[in-house]
Amino acid sequence: MALAMATMAGFCGTCHAVLEGSLHLSGSSSLLSMPKTNRFAFAEPGLRVRAQQQTSAETETGRRAMLGFLLLGWPQGKIIVAGIPGLISEKSDSQGLIRAAAKLRISGLVLLPVDVTKLPLINVEDHPNLPTEVQAFMDQILLADAILFSAPEYNYSVTPITKNAIDWLSQRPETLAGKTAAIISTGWDFGGGRMQYHLRQIGVRPDLHFINTPEVFVSTTVDAQHPPKFDANGDLIDDNVRAQLQQLLVSLRDFTLPLKYGNKTVKDSGILT
Repeated sequence: MALAMATMAGFCGTCHAVLEGSLHLSGSSSLLSMPKTNRFAFAEPGLRVRAQQQTSAETETGRRAMLGFLLLGWPQGKIIVAGIPGLISEKSDSQGLIRAAAKLRISGLVLLPVDVTKLPLINVEDHPNLPTEVQAFMDQILLADAILFSAPEYNYSVTPITKNAIDWLSQRPETLAGKTAAIISTGWDFGGGRMQYHLRQIGVRPDLHFINTPEVFVSTTVDAQHPPKFDANGDLIDDNVRAQLQQLLVSLRDFTLPLKYGNKTVKDSGILT
């Protein structure tokens, strides 16, 4: 199946994909229009395609359809995980862990980083109608089966970026309700553990289902006995943390599969074949 590059308002990744909406040929201005009645179309072998978001006057449903209904490895599918960082700096440990997670090769799962830098501070009174940036963010999360939260601990709690993202998503309950989630945190002593427990409390109202194990706390203490785990650009350089991150995502995949496919096991779903 053709490789596709889906870039949807900050939700991006290279994958085996089926896209609903409009597709542009790479290096060409030719437009492929897919029939509305044929939800899933397959590109010819070897054809590289790129999703294009249209901004013409469409209905809300049509606009979201143009984002592309990302189904990886159709017809068997993959678990799509949205990676939400708790800080906006690209050099932050939070962003670095999301990048590291996106590079991992895990059978039956793909992680797509989500851009939270354009989200305004929530104030429902000032935004009776959802801002365009928030609508795009919600559309991205709707495409996902699960969420990976990556954030440091701020004053024994979550960061304002994390809370702001969840509060916006809660304005449209179906974006989070029933989704599975996992957390990886950073902190100087407990590795951000207190943030994780507070985030689990916050997730009760929007009906998020967090995995219980493994718990991954990344200590950012640096001294003679503890070398740095991230480089100057915020990229993960610690193989032990990378292995823990892989185990976390495998656990998230296995927890999500029965919810997505009923009571089927990983083997029965065919997702790993």
